[in-house]
Amino acid sequence: MKRSWIISILSSLIILGAGIAGVFYIMTAVPEDISVSAVLNQPAAEETGNQEVPKETQDIIFESQKLVVQIELDDGSVGSGFLYNDQGDVITNAHVVANTESVNVITSDGKNMPGDVIGLSRDTDVAVVRVPGLKGKEPLPVRKEDTAELLDEILALGSPLGLQNTVTRGEISGLDRTLDIEPFHYENLYQISAPISPGNSGGPLLDRETGEVIGINSAKLDEETIGFSIPISDVLPMVERWSESPMRSLPEFPELTEEVYSPVTGTDAEQASYMVQYFYDSINQGDFVTAYSLLSSSWQEDLSFENFRSGYNNTLSVQVDNLVADPQEDQVEVTAFLTAEETVDGEVKMKKYKVVYPVKKENQSVKIMSGSGEELSTDKEEE
Repeated sequence: MKRSWIISILSSLIILGAGIAGVFYIMTAVPEDISVSAVLNQPAAEETGNQEVPKETQDIIFESQKLVVQIELDDGSVGSGFLYNDQGDVITNAHVVANTESVNVITSDGKNMPGDVIGLSRDTDVAVVRVPGLKGKEPLPVRKEDTAELLDEILALGSPLGLQNTVTRGEISGLDRTLDIEPFHYENLYQISAPISPGNSGGPLLDRETGEVIGINSAKLDEETIGFSIPISDVLPMVERWSESPMRSLPEFPELTEEVYSPVTGTDAEQASYMVQYFYDSINQGDFVTAYSLLSSSWQEDLSFENFRSGYNNTLSVQVDNLVADPQEDQVEVTAFLTAEETVDGEVKMKKYKVVYPVKKENQSVKIMSGSGEELSTDKEEE
């Protein structure tokens, strides 16, 4: 790893003051001893694999992320949604916006916009939020017919732990799954291997080859890397009716109590540590689009994506040995100790680094602002 890129490798720390809504567990139609929950209450999952993202996939991710939003409620709970028409209408899960009429929507570039819930189902975990500020924008392409097959490659987009522009990859590992998570009944679900985590609820599931929305990420198996997505074709007629004729009154969910929807109480330091690890997972999988999106705007002005990507040409992998987060008055300073596997003059070598960098809020999103690092000596080098 080039010394000048050590700082870039660590450009991922994001901490959020907003809480993440927690949801309930319930026995499912899959084996009775396995519980399922809406994804908002789960600890963040790590994506496996070490394959570089193809260029066409990077293009799909880059364009799609612009139309995926983070949805925040007054109680601090967070979910995801995506623009599906040119009227500014955003599809999300009903459990994300239950018991509220208005929400705050944050776009991928950090803009805050008000949104009104115009459709909400008591039975199907789907809702629509109208965001006037998004009217006129070209929406994500939506697949209107259910043509998904086993092992189709997919992308799951959303805001796990409030981290926008997060993408995980996987496959459709099962079809026609049925679940019950009170008060919702889920049927004909896609079972997916792409890891989904707190805040992913309501985000789009994309076909990796076409970039079309094929589902709405909604639930996951308890402590398993198995998620479930509602086929968009099953609910499209309903959401289109809401867009044409918004509901005059919204159903209430008294069973979804404050105890059920409680914000996650993890500290800034704990969330920061997760985000740093997530960044390295992205780098190790070749997902440089996601990694680059975590840099501050000032950093991106000084560093193009092409240069950012080429800076890792000699890096094979990066292992996080230890993370130390130090919350300060207006930022969090994180020290990361790394072991990098690099190619130097045709030989593979292991090098250790220490990097320190500040993180603070920029346009309503917390970003890496700058950093400084040094290479540490190893026993072999000392000998």
